[in-house]
Amino acid sequence: MELEKTLHRVQERILTHEQAPKVTSICSKILLCIVSINLLIIWGLSNRTINQIQFDPDAKDNIYHFSITDEDNTILMMKYSSIQELLHLKTEQLQAHNFTIINISIDYNNYFDSSLQKLLSFTTNLETLFLHDVAYSVYSDIYVINNATNQTFIWKEREVPQNYLAKTVKHLWKFTIITLGVFISSAISSLYIKITIICAPVIIIIMLEVSYLIGNRQIFPIFLARAFPWIGLYLNILDRTQKSKKQLILAFAFMLFLTYFIYLSSVIIGSYLLFKNQVPFGLEDNFFGLVTVNEFASLLFLRTRSSIYFVPKFTIIFYYLFLWYVRSTSYGFYSLAMQTLSYACLGTFFLFISLYEIPSLGWNPLSYYTPTIDRPRCYYLPVFSLSWVNDLPQLWSMFYPLHGRRYFQIENLALVDRNFPLLNNLLDIEMQEQQ
Repeated sequence: MELEKTLHRVQERILTHEQAPKVTSICSKILLCIVSINLLIIWGLSNRTINQIQFDPDAKDNIYHFSITDEDNTILMMKYSSIQELLHLKTEQLQAHNFTIINISIDYNNYFDSSLQKLLSFTTNLETLFLHDVAYSVYSDIYVINNATNQTFIWKEREVPQNYLAKTVKHLWKFTIITLGVFISSAISSLYIKITIICAPVIIIIMLEVSYLIGNRQIFPIFLARAFPWIGLYLNILDRTQKSKKQLILAFAFMLFLTYFIYLSSVIIGSYLLFKNQVPFGLEDNFFGLVTVNEFASLLFLRTRSSIYFVPKFTIIFYYLFLWYVRSTSYGFYSLAMQTLSYACLGTFFLFISLYEIPSLGWNPLSYYTPTIDRPRCYYLPVFSLSWVNDLPQLWSMFYPLHGRRYFQIENLALVDRNFPLLNNLLDIEMQEQQ
């Protein structure tokens, strides 16, 4: 509860800025417009005329040197072959062992069939266009390497399902894998963000400890107990009993350290589940970074019923569409799709901030559906223990769904409604039952 109150104060401080309504409204409109434009660009690039790549799958000793030039400048240099090892041999070695080297050079202006295709190409890069052509013009095993980056792309001969049952099973399996990957990524990211926020006061503790050592013996326990009760309560007890605080500080620091490695492990598992080998470098990191940003922004800003209900659903739909595109194409315009995904998530987020979160600051504070310092969010989690009021809930509670007021009786909401007579009556009844 106290953690939620602290986050509510931060959110209120940010959204009460005089420029916040204008900025969020403009950003949401611009970002969602860019999303629409990017989707049209991806559609146009995906349906352009495929350049048939010169390749003979039966000639195993052939290696192809492909280059795109603009006058005297070489813009792109790629090599591809049926045998991966040939790509890493020098030209002299290939010639010495009588391998056939086929040089293919195309002028940049002749690479596109129309001015529109050339215009659309500015939204991506030539490597992506070339790899897209390879993926959709060669249907046997092929290995491609970029001479500049040494990144290797691999395509194996694809087996196409022959009947509807096989296609259905394949799509169902793909959906299951995406669901598992998204769950692991979002859940661990959420846990990492929460524990990072919980453990962040450790830095302040260390700074105040220095102040404590030089003679200020009052600010340390008082400040921490009020600002960060989930840590300050324990530090205050240790301070009153003149016990060392070192172990407690180290415990929170090690928890943060351990959670970070759990987060890194989830990124590795998520990359294995959600992405194939032939994706642009850094695409996985960008996706998991976006997931983490979304989790942090949701924890900090989403407080009204509409935002809590709709924003996560839209975000998950965007994740599914992006990942389905990545897993359903041999090679696509993934960097542009990742950019579109980021803009869609941020645009939707800004839209709900503009429509609900900022106006809620001026709503009637007596209304049960107005987020306040006593009701930081308008969806609730049952308090299974009164110690949660000042301390932190158990970690398992992050998987316990939030509910609206209609799921509770009026006496269950006595604490958040500040109905102290009813709350005291309930506590008295509980104490009598325990006796």
